[in-house]
Amino acid sequence: MKVIAIKADSREHGEFVLESLQQAVSRSRVALDDLALVTRDDDGKVQIQQTGGDVTPQKGAKRGALVGALVGLAAPPLLGAAAVGAGVGALYGRLRDKGIDDDLMKQIGGTISSGEAVVFALGSDASVQAIADKVRDLTHGDMETLVIDPDDEGFLRDAAVDIPAPTQTIWKLPS
Repeated sequence: MKVIAIKADSREHGEFVLESLQQAVSRSRVALDDLALVTRDDDGKVQIQQTGGDVTPQKGAKRGALVGALVGLAAPPLLGAAAVGAGVGALYGRLRDKGIDDDLMKQIGGTISSGEAVVFALGSDASVQAIADKVRDLTHGDMETLVIDPDDEGFLRDAAVDIPAPTQTIWKLPS
């Protein structure tokens, strides 16, 4: 599995790229496991728009609470089932969220200018390579892409070079 990041000069252009990839998936031209659009607003805040392909802990908690509430309505003594359902749903979402890493998207999103966008796609090596080739052909190499292989230790080491070392001891207190 690899991730491709496609930089767009505007949110609208990013949305076009995202929609084009979604159409390619629906027509079975590529197989992708996750898609996301990352933008940076005028205040410099990075926004991540997931396409709904994966279950996050928050979504899992909402679904679990709904199921638990329905059980509670059917059997009022089991009203506590909503809380238990929310907890189980959150755990399910946490275990199931195997899409594109949010921290990676935030980090790359932090490097773009206000108004720009980056589309992320997670898929098989062949699908990601096909997308990279197509983007290069359509834009004559003018659109920036970055292909990330999470298993490439060398790439991760090179990327880590730019991460500053802590200047002080960091203590993590139990919560």
